[in-house]
Amino acid sequence: MQSTPVLIVGAGPIGLTASILLKQQGIEVVVIDEKRTFGDHPRARFLDSCTLELFREIGIANAVEASGIGPSWTKTVNCFTTLAAEPIAKTPSPEFHSVPRAITPQVPVMTCQDLFEPILAERAVALGVDLRLGQSFVALSDNSERCRVEIKDTDSGKSETVDAQYVIGCDGVHSAVRDAIGAALEGEVRNTFYRDVLFHADLSPWLDAQDNQGSLLWLAHPLGAGMYQPLDGKQRFRAQIAGLDPEVDYDDEFFTNWIRSSIGSDNDFPIDIFSKLIWRVSAQIVDRFRVGRVMLAGDAAHVFAPTGGMGMNTAFAGVRNLAWKLAYVLKGWLPDTALDTYHSEWKPQATWRSAVALENHDYIVGVYRAFFSAGKGTEELDQALAAFEQYTDYPGVIFGYRVGSELVAGDAPAESAQTVRAFEPAVRPGCRLPHLWLDAAQTHSLLDHCGREYLLVLTPTADNRWESAAQTLRDQGVPLLVQRLTLAQVDSSVYAQQTAVLVRPDLIVTTNAPSGQNIDPTALLGAAFESFTTAA
Repeated sequence: MQSTPVLIVGAGPIGLTASILLKQQGIEVVVIDEKRTFGDHPRARFLDSCTLELFREIGIANAVEASGIGPSWTKTVNCFTTLAAEPIAKTPSPEFHSVPRAITPQVPVMTCQDLFEPILAERAVALGVDLRLGQSFVALSDNSERCRVEIKDTDSGKSETVDAQYVIGCDGVHSAVRDAIGAALEGEVRNTFYRDVLFHADLSPWLDAQDNQGSLLWLAHPLGAGMYQPLDGKQRFRAQIAGLDPEVDYDDEFFTNWIRSSIGSDNDFPIDIFSKLIWRVSAQIVDRFRVGRVMLAGDAAHVFAPTGGMGMNTAFAGVRNLAWKLAYVLKGWLPDTALDTYHSEWKPQATWRSAVALENHDYIVGVYRAFFSAGKGTEELDQALAAFEQYTDYPGVIFGYRVGSELVAGDAPAESAQTVRAFEPAVRPGCRLPHLWLDAAQTHSLLDHCGREYLLVLTPTADNRWESAAQTLRDQGVPLLVQRLTLAQVDSSVYAQQTAVLVRPDLIVTTNAPSGQNIDPTALLGAAFESFTTAA
């Protein structure tokens, strides 16, 4: 019987990322997945800037960025009746646009899962993760001290048992791990279905030639409504088709005719349909992110409407929240109860973000209702388009969220205090550490010092007591680094009003000391690490 500290069920993007984060912390990991190859029907596409910050941390940001469709495709989201007709609107999409911004060291990337998933897998294997494709989850038992997981080879049918201290279920919306621990998805499931159709075709006469490139191309034509998503910036697209009967098995001829109708032109061109599936509009969150020694992540923990691309990015941020805590528990630095903060910190975020994604779906429906009832240039359409801007402009969700638990100083945040579209970088417990370039060439970010240990950021107003207090904690076994900023680095930044900022490995500010306040470094840092098991 094989033994491992962590078994991850599911080798999709979230399971692979969890394995990489744990392995970088020195934790041995086994990852299993019933599939034997990647990309049979790639679903996920958009990677936001915070996800790229995470990829920067694990060493794959450049490779993933190179797989993207680039800034010309991500500048706007466009609404049409047909591609040959004049657009109803072209809405700027700052959250999708692959260009630099001052608030982050990374640009967002519009790519495709079958392009970036192998990059994650290659990185995981290079780090020594035991990746076992063609191995399916069968059953699990948790005796409160360890888990025993039965797995089976999908070809031979041979079964074996893996003994694991902890298990992470990343096995998708129909998660067998979730079922095994008795957790359940809760929330809204709508009677609205979409058909996902992947195809090759040359749409450049209507997109490139007419300057209609966009990260999303919404349509409403005689055969129905839906959208196109460019998958490679060339001739590979996804059609998401709304309003079809979920009980009908539509053939390729039907979808070919739908695509031709959506163009609105007599121009004949070849269409190669190579994959299809069906999905339902949902906003569901699992009732428990943790049950005993088992945690859930990704689609196993929450199901989003894909409008706005928040589902997978929320999952990346969530597994980043979990991985360092699990590593610290396994190293003996934190008690097992610290893993409960994964649920208390992340379920409110997943719930909020899922609700925003569902609103986005309703906003695009509102655009077409206003267009067909009132017409272009009307106040009704203008109001609908103004609401629709949330779909493509939501920095408060990506950068401005705030978590609360015993691993963060201060009270837990009120959900109503979080805003979707407004964001101003600030140093505040529970919030993401603001990005700061440390060099004139803008290649070295303060965020680059985060990821494995806690980080104590000191400004020029911090005296030597702070470094002495940090050294005392390090001597006791606390994983803590110190980064002192210069006056030139701090000037005109949000750090100008700070003396010290303590940051967790997942970029969350734990506590801070504003400048001008008489704060005892030993007391402040001691309180922040009160739950740690040290050598003292």
